[in-house]
Amino acid sequence: MSEALESSLSGVRREFGPGITEITADVGRVLVERKLGDVLAIRISPRPPADDFHMMVLPALVKPAVTRTVHVRGGHDLRGRPLARLDLEAFLADLPGILAGDVRNVAITSVGSTASKDHETRIADAILSNDRDMRISISTDFYSSVFRDRDYTAILNSALMETGEELAAMLEEAGRRQLPDTLLSFAKNDGGRAPLSRLAVAPVHGLRAEPAMAILGAATLAGIPDGEVVLCMEAGVSVGHTRGGLPVARSLIRQGFDASLASNAANLEPYTVHHPIRTGIPSVIADLREWQESPLPFGLVPTLPAAQDAAMVGSAVAPLTAWIDRLETVSGRVDLQRVQNLAEEDAHSAAVQLGGSPGQTRIIESNVFAMPYGNPGIVRIRVQAAGETSADEEHMPPADARGTNP
Repeated sequence: MSEALESSLSGVRREFGPGITEITADVGRVLVERKLGDVLAIRISPRPPADDFHMMVLPALVKPAVTRTVHVRGGHDLRGRPLARLDLEAFLADLPGILAGDVRNVAITSVGSTASKDHETRIADAILSNDRDMRISISTDFYSSVFRDRDYTAILNSALMETGEELAAMLEEAGRRQLPDTLLSFAKNDGGRAPLSRLAVAPVHGLRAEPAMAILGAATLAGIPDGEVVLCMEAGVSVGHTRGGLPVARSLIRQGFDASLASNAANLEPYTVHHPIRTGIPSVIADLREWQESPLPFGLVPTLPAAQDAAMVGSAVAPLTAWIDRLETVSGRVDLQRVQNLAEEDAHSAAVQLGGSPGQTRIIESNVFAMPYGNPGIVRIRVQAAGETSADEEHMPPADARGTNP
């Protein structure tokens, strides 16, 4: 694979020379095909499961990757109050034996980590104090109100971290040789991108990036920053939407009755005969099939030239994206507006820290959701920011042409 990468980048260098300032790589298929690394799962809760019936059931994909599960007493409620004191002393006493094996990947999930990450970070700090080379994934980095979703996502992310490190190093080395002045990023499943350094930390967001890039590319080619995108592929016809120039994303990738993947991914649904036709909403129909001799189903007629590779175009125009997704306790409308503004500032700062230019970073989504089950005063704040690097600014159209919000 490294030789193919070198050849591809060499071809880009010969054809475009110094005109290429940034390259975004879609590594999703490689992440899926690689064998998952072994993972040590640490679960923090007031008490361990009472019996096998109450044990956490992982999807078949990641279940073999977990070589050992450790329970630690602790956890928080939705208001961030401890449900039980973290039993750090007992954990530290057992830590030498826990780290005695060959497993280098650790996933830590705590009850109530959406409200407080204190117990997860204290366990992570204890592990790193004993061995700085451990790869640690904590569930706080992946929002879901469901413990098993966060647990599954943290475990899968941990199992992919070694592959993420290898891919990042390979891309960095090849880029340094062939295009030393070019910034390299990887494509994310929300339609954005992130620096290669993040691939070693959060590779799970690189999974299933191709559909998001196809939505973004088709919308870009059609000049539709806000509208409907219909993708026709061999596997069937799907429909997604764009808002502010990016795919509309949902916070979970659902997998039937299995745990969901807590990653903000582009929302792509099957197109059916009952699909509503909404007047006034611009749309684009892209035929992405390899063989296009037969007509499209549902009487659809493509509106993009057949030669266009929508996913590659999407990767080329994808901005840096960052999310803030957290719980807040508020006492009224003024307090609610304050925490929402703070979340928007944090999302903006996160995109800038990834490399976005402050003047070219904008808020794409900012929503507030009430929490169910009788939790007054607790809200979920979900904000997405997107930004371009300074190298992109001179090549970008005006903000209103991209459909951004003022």
